[in-house]
Amino acid sequence: MKPALADQNTAEGLEAFTEYWLELFSYGYETNDWAEFDEATDPGCRTCGNLKAEVQEHYKNGGWIEGGKISLKSTSTDFIGNTEGSINSFIDIKQANILYYDSSGLELKRTDNTDSIVGVSIAFWEDGRWVMLDFGSPEGT
Repeated sequence: MKPALADQNTAEGLEAFTEYWLELFSYGYETNDWAEFDEATDPGCRTCGNLKAEVQEHYKNGGWIEGGKISLKSTSTDFIGNTEGSINSFIDIKQANILYYDSSGLELKRTDNTDSIVGVSIAFWEDGRWVMLDFGSPEGT
């Protein structure tokens, strides 16, 4: 459920939105239901699209995924818009292990949990709400 704070154009609101958005990402992994994620994400987010497509491909043949919950450990932002008006945040996330199953229930692959992934999120305040523009590794890493 989206917290009310996530609809505020403040640094705290951006953090709450980022945490909510990561929950939607996690939900997509486990259900292949991307409707709410898509509403909160710019269609031009290449990283988002690539990860979503990978998950969808796995579900396409009757497989499913367990785990993959992404949790926000911390975030840091100057809350200053760049020349395009978007706001960058450095984020530290962790992700639970991911189990990939085929349609018969056979485990195909396992990805171990990660305790700390430092990345960047780029969001834009538009029409009274946040929209995630991009997400991933900081440039130059």
